[in-house]
Amino acid sequence: MFDLKREKIKKTVFLVLYVIFAISTFVGAFLVLADKVNNAGYAVIPMVISLVFSTLYRNSKKAIEENSK
Repeated sequence: MFDLKREKIKKTVFLVLYVIFAISTFVGAFLVLADKVNNAGYAVIPMVISLVFSTLYRNSKKAIEENSK
């Protein structure tokens, strides 16, 4: 059984986490470019996590659209 309410909550959580990690990616990139830190991992690791959450968000959104028809 497909629980629409639960899937909508998951979609919202994925979106919020995506935005948080996208912002931290830009902050990390700024810190690397401003020579505050010497490790590019401050920008790359949040970017990878952000990509994961964006994929989960899109899949959740697609599942909601398919099952609400």
